[in-house]
Amino acid sequence: GNLVELQNLEITISRSQPRVEGLVKFQIGNGSFVGTARVTSRLETMSTVRMKETYESASFQDLNSIEIPSFLQYSRDIYITYVDEDLLIVRDASGVPEVLVRKDMVFPRDHGPEPSDVDDMGPPL
Repeated sequence: GNLVELQNLEITISRSQPRVEGLVKFQIGNGSFVGTARVTSRLETMSTVRMKETYESASFQDLNSIEIPSFLQYSRDIYITYVDEDLLIVRDASGVPEVLVRKDMVFPRDHGPEPSDVDDMGPPL
């Protein structure tokens, strides 16, 4: 059998920073240990098709979040390949695709301010 079994990764993208939260539940051995790992990252708009993702913190078993020092923060550019109401396909600089499927279409009443198309735009590609 597998030493570590991972469940589906859940990613939540919100309007306020840090915008991305990834959560994965896992099991070690034959279920002798079950846990959760969570990571948060900042998502910045660089152009109409390019975004920059920077990992900022991580937690294990819902304990206190550990801030990742800036010199150790992993950062990558991601490129929007396709987007509609239920599907988002992005690629990183190496071209590896990530296909994200909307789980729920529930939006909180107080979802924060509307994003500004002009203010959030970085330099063109």
